[in-house]
Amino acid sequence: MLRLQGVNIIVGIIILFMGLHFAFAPEHHDVRTTGTTMLGGIAFLLMTISVILTTRLNVFESLFGGLDRMYQVHRVAGTSVALFALMHFIGVPKELPAGVDPSLNPLAPSAPLGMASLALLVIGLFIALNRKISYSRWRLPHKAMAGVYMLVIGHFMTAPAVFFERFSTSGIMLVIAAIIGVIALFYTMLGMNKRTATPFTIEAVNALERATEIVLKPKGDMITFNPGQFAFLEIQGKEWSEAHPFTISSAPDENRLRFTIKVLGDWTRKIREELKPGGDVIVRGPYGRFNTDKLNGKKQVWIAGGIGVTPFLSMVRAMKAGDERDIQFVYASRNREEALFLDELQSRTKNLGNISVNPLFSDQGAFARVDVAKEKLSAPLTEYEYFICGPKPMLDSLIRDLKKEGVPRAKIHTEAFEFR
Repeated sequence: MLRLQGVNIIVGIIILFMGLHFAFAPEHHDVRTTGTTMLGGIAFLLMTISVILTTRLNVFESLFGGLDRMYQVHRVAGTSVALFALMHFIGVPKELPAGVDPSLNPLAPSAPLGMASLALLVIGLFIALNRKISYSRWRLPHKAMAGVYMLVIGHFMTAPAVFFERFSTSGIMLVIAAIIGVIALFYTMLGMNKRTATPFTIEAVNALERATEIVLKPKGDMITFNPGQFAFLEIQGKEWSEAHPFTISSAPDENRLRFTIKVLGDWTRKIREELKPGGDVIVRGPYGRFNTDKLNGKKQVWIAGGIGVTPFLSMVRAMKAGDERDIQFVYASRNREEALFLDELQSRTKNLGNISVNPLFSDQGAFARVDVAKEKLSAPLTEYEYFICGPKPMLDSLIRDLKKEGVPRAKIHTEAFEFR
């Protein structure tokens, strides 16, 4: 679930900027100029926040509740940038006030840079929100937003002083934001690659029912992770240029890293058909806060839909005897053949004793439903913590029905695996 600490910080930054902008507005500004430059400043601050979140720093995961939630905020902030920038463009004066010396307050290059930035922002927003555009085609234009960010900095740093005073209180705030944003941008493009990259060798590629398991052997030190976390896989080779996020399905104490990947599109199909042992893989991570440890209560319900079993698989593989939690594990799949690792899960949980696996097969008319859980659970629904991973329609339905039954949203934990 999205944590509000990070959101509150963003709101606080925007409110602080607005207060400083109005409280210390230059005397020669009219209401229109003050208001429209404020809109432009908000757009730039939100764009800077979007850039900062792409650093994937651990501190931000803690503030927002995981990398998946950070990317949700990144997407909303990016959409808001285009809207505020458009309002700024529509409202800002297009000509210098009467009596102002144009040689001391030139509109160029600020105006052309601003128009170019806005056009590219709108194009970028269209590409980002258009789900019909494939990830491989979306990826490069999205990276080009780094160039747009530099254009925006050029726009307000060269703006006529009659419209924007760089050394006003709010102007200094924007300059500081620009410095931080540029540092974050270069870190994301250069430094993050070195800091987060851990090399592995492909040891095995196992074909499963509509899925593929990749087993990776570390070339050096093994990465440290918690059950339920995910990482980005970057397969090395000319034809493997994209990094994709997948949940780690192995236990943290294993000396191998396992990923179970459902065959959903061209890239995942290519993994199944073309990936061979012996190849090199870069793993970046771990990320995520999908945590079912004892701090989240002793009564828990785990609900997995299809390939959403992978974080729970890691958790079960890591679980030791003597765990005091009472866990009801619901595993929903189309049929038994597609219920990956069901036999292993049932065998392991039988020995643990504190967790019960309940497989549900839709071809037999069995679905993960709250009304059924209400009848079968030994305690009221509100006494449990719920951990759900699976297709979005299943998540939305379960969350809606649990809330109708009085379960607080804070007790419902999900993984929002959407990064565009």
